[in-house]
Amino acid sequence: MVQDSLRVLLGLFVAIILQVLIFDNINLFGFSCPAVYLFFIISYRFDNSQFVLILLGFLLGFVIDLFQSSSGANTIATLLISFIRPIVIRFSFGVIPDSNTLLSMKSRMGNQAIYIGLMILIHQLVLHSTAYFDVTHLKLILRNSLINTALTFILLLATLNLIKNKN
Repeated sequence: MVQDSLRVLLGLFVAIILQVLIFDNINLFGFSCPAVYLFFIISYRFDNSQFVLILLGFLLGFVIDLFQSSSGANTIATLLISFIRPIVIRFSFGVIPDSNTLLSMKSRMGNQAIYIGLMILIHQLVLHSTAYFDVTHLKLILRNSLINTALTFILLLATLNLIKNKN
C-alpha cells in the first residue's frame, strides 16, 4: 500500500518536472506546447480511488499553473478530465476494461488511441477555452487545441508503446 502511494507520488513529481523543465520550453510553430503531464492522469490505475485521482489532478494542474502562470486554466482542465475519466474509459473500452492499467492492457490499440485522444482533446479544449475565455477567439482556441492535441497524442502514444514494449 505504501509502496503504491510512493510510486504514484513519484509519478506525479516526474510528470511535473518533465513538463516544467523540458516540454514547456518546446514551442512548435511558435504556439504549440505538448502537455505530457497528462500521461499521469491517463495511465493512473483504473481500480484506484476516483477521489484520490481528482485530488491528484487538482494538485497537478495547480502546480503546472504556478510554473506557467496560467491563472487556473490547467487546474480546471486537469480537474475536469480527472472527474470524467470513468466515462471516457467506459466509452473507449466498453463497460469493464480488460486490465487495471493502461500499461498492462491487452486490448486493441484503437481503443487505447480513442481513450488517449479523447482525454487529450477534452483537456486541450477546456484549457484553451478557459485561457482565452472569449467567443471571438474561437478560431484561435480550435487551432491551438487541435495542434496541441495532435502533438501531445503522438508523444503520449509513442511513450506508451515504448513502456509497453520494455515490459
